[in-house]
Amino acid sequence: MKHERPGPQRKQGQTGIEIAHLVSGETISVRLLSASSERRAALAAGLSVLALTALAAAATALALSFGGRIVHGPGFVALWLAVGFAVATLAAVRASARARRYLVGADIDDDAFASLARALVCRSRRGYELSLAPGMGMKGVVEGGPVPLDVESLLRNQGGGASLAVPLAAGMSAELTMGATTFVVRARPEREWGAREPLPRGFWRPFARRALLPIELAAAVAFLRAVPSGAPLGEADMKSAIPADATPWEVEKLLRQEAQGQARTLHACFDPLPVTCQRPGYVGVGLSLSRQGEIRSSWIARSTYGKECPVEACMSNVISTWFFEPLPESMRIVLPVQVLRTDKPLPLAAALGTTPRPAIRYGRP
Repeated sequence: MKHERPGPQRKQGQTGIEIAHLVSGETISVRLLSASSERRAALAAGLSVLALTALAAAATALALSFGGRIVHGPGFVALWLAVGFAVATLAAVRASARARRYLVGADIDDDAFASLARALVCRSRRGYELSLAPGMGMKGVVEGGPVPLDVESLLRNQGGGASLAVPLAAGMSAELTMGATTFVVRARPEREWGAREPLPRGFWRPFARRALLPIELAAAVAFLRAVPSGAPLGEADMKSAIPADATPWEVEKLLRQEAQGQARTLHACFDPLPVTCQRPGYVGVGLSLSRQGEIRSSWIARSTYGKECPVEACMSNVISTWFFEPLPESMRIVLPVQVLRTDKPLPLAAALGTTPRPAIRYGRP
């Protein structure tokens, strides 16, 4: 006898909940709870908040531009990307959690009015559940099981003022009455609904409102990290750092400070020399300066490096590229420059990673 192979069984669709809100027998609203509506709500809320963040970032960039301020581009983009994806993810999680519950209470965002705030229907790990609570004057019946269940009897047997969660399997239904308000709850597979329920208009607004605070903080951080953009140099900017009434000693001290910031360029003169020359030393740099701070001539007045370390000619060439602030008057001066070691390795010992190369730093001997 031939046995026929059983064909593939049809998968049962996911169970969804239809909740009708009636007042004095007139239908006020009907809402559908399902896994697909949760996904659509999360996606719509996340994209809405992400678009709001992008709009805020563009507005911040325009405000900074019109205000004559600039920011570090990669840091600005990274900041807004991090904030955008964080608030969008948080909004999506909150929207998904809201979409799996039917709330009653006095809040404007609740689905229906009730004297006590609570989730009338919600989805847990066990599936959708109908929440029955004492103190709300609930009456009605739950059908679909072996026998119909009277709501008042269930709450009376529960005792202790605790709420009761009734699982809603496919095919079950319930009718709850609280004063003039009636809720009709039906559980059935999603595939029987046909067209999907459109999301409520403006449902994303509560999540967008909560995202405004981190967006505002990101804008504040962007403004705090911004710096003024380049502006034309005025007379104050062109004024010399050396006062016109400075004494010769004050001028010399200021010139030493300027030389200190440029003395590191002298390390190039030691690169081609033997290791015996890679030692601390001292040179006296002679300068002939015009009133505009231009170097007319430069020379090495004295040095602790002998003929075995010919660095004087190279140093004169490097020093000729230095610049100084305008002076009260032209002058000739000898500035002491000290040769100190740095953490840069020597050419010969680079492979060993030991002795560092000398660099030039200004200072007294």
